[in-house]
Amino acid sequence: MKTNTWMSLCRLLESTESLLPTVQIARISKELENFEPFIPDVLTLLSNSELESNGIGLAKAQKWLSEIFSVFEDEMKASYTAHNDLGSAIYHMDYSAETQETIGIKSVLTTLQMNCSKLSSGIGNSYSNEYNVINHIITNMSSLERKWFIRYWLRVPRNGIDKGTVTKILAKWSNKKIADVKKHLNLNSIRDTTRYYLMGENPPMALTHGNFVAPMLAKDVPMSKWPKNKIVDYKYDGNRYQIHKEEDSVIIFNRKGNIVTPQFQDVVEKVREYPVDRCILDGEIYPIKDDGSPAEHKLMATRVHSKNHEEAREKVKVKWVIFDCLKYGIVTLMDMPYSDRLTMMKELPDQAHRMPKDGNVLGFYNQAINDGFEGIIVKDATLPYEAGKRSIGWAKYKPPRIELDVAITSARMGQGSKSGVFASFDISVIDEGDWVSVGSVGSGFSDEDLLKLTRELRTIITNVDNGTYYFTPRIVLEVSADLITRDTADNIGLRFPRCKRIRDDKFAIDCNTILDVENLE
Repeated sequence: MKTNTWMSLCRLLESTESLLPTVQIARISKELENFEPFIPDVLTLLSNSELESNGIGLAKAQKWLSEIFSVFEDEMKASYTAHNDLGSAIYHMDYSAETQETIGIKSVLTTLQMNCSKLSSGIGNSYSNEYNVINHIITNMSSLERKWFIRYWLRVPRNGIDKGTVTKILAKWSNKKIADVKKHLNLNSIRDTTRYYLMGENPPMALTHGNFVAPMLAKDVPMSKWPKNKIVDYKYDGNRYQIHKEEDSVIIFNRKGNIVTPQFQDVVEKVREYPVDRCILDGEIYPIKDDGSPAEHKLMATRVHSKNHEEAREKVKVKWVIFDCLKYGIVTLMDMPYSDRLTMMKELPDQAHRMPKDGNVLGFYNQAINDGFEGIIVKDATLPYEAGKRSIGWAKYKPPRIELDVAITSARMGQGSKSGVFASFDISVIDEGDWVSVGSVGSGFSDEDLLKLTRELRTIITNVDNGTYYFTPRIVLEVSADLITRDTADNIGLRFPRCKRIRDDKFAIDCNTILDVENLE
């Protein structure tokens, strides 16, 4: 039976929440046909990653819901603490709707993406329009609808469904190879890709302004496998960004495809002055000291997460460097060799530091280290831009300390000065779709890091057992270690692991694999 109601989707979410991933994917893909022609909206919502930022956080949501349901904020907070989930808290408080409307999925999706940056409370009976919209829709929902609305409103669905899961659902529903779906999603949104699939067509593989392209990624490659025809860049210790320019319109995407333009208006102003009307650029933004030399990477968190962007720009200066170009003017460059792409963008300023053609690679590497950077990237000059692919054609070369991207899978509370926050984290890498532990890490964190992690991890708790909290693998850390170890049971671990940084720019699916770890032994 065809449906477009939010209630139908909530029932599906509720019935699949605790299923194994493979079963969950099979069930949802089978049920999708019941939501036609609203499948693009359903999958956009489920992916969560392509929902626009709405400016709502836990504290604001609690305040708004307290006002909507006329309860004390302390009562709302206590219910949240009891359930570790605001959606479940409201569900169990059971504020039944007096008059329920049949609410459509599209209406919910529009509301979820509405900018809620304004405060709800005003003078007298004055409230923001956003608050009034939320008030209307949520009071006309059933308890189950509210539970899932609030979860997606806060961007913490807690059901394990992310963009990677949606990719598999889309592949199974459309009867396409996962590799083909990934290729289409590298250049198109979930919504647009699904719309074309509904029409029995493949989406266009063309670059358009404001349509994020999944970045090409580098691999750890031994020197013996470096390309013969190579171009060598500095490896910068910053965050990866993609910048789209069309006349005065400049959009900055982080590695996940989220828009972060407001945080980097100083970069926007520079890019507007570039001698080209349209371009799509791939590069890095890293923090700098007053003398222009690289500063500690952790300073990037101030630029990325501060609510006062102007103040953050004053505190932390940054530099933008370009190392690739996907589109220049009206010409798409992705299929061109890397050397040709560099030629096309040679007039642009802010180029990455590159080794001269007759340079010595190891000498250039030592120069990069002496200049305060991570190392070098050795790139195949003949290679096209392979969107979304981790390629041996881009080889990372850094000092021989082991560095891995891992996901937090469980944690324990600290003691003494660290009481009230998680302080010891169990970390895992990917093993054919599952997660395998590589030990735990408890050093390298600032007090601010621990507070941030605790707030975020509390929203994705799946179980608590004897003081250990278990989570949906979602938060990524970059850790360094002296070496790889194995115990008598052949379990892999890390010796003297230390957190280098929290990787807000990465999804869990971007973590290293167990094969990567074994190759480092």
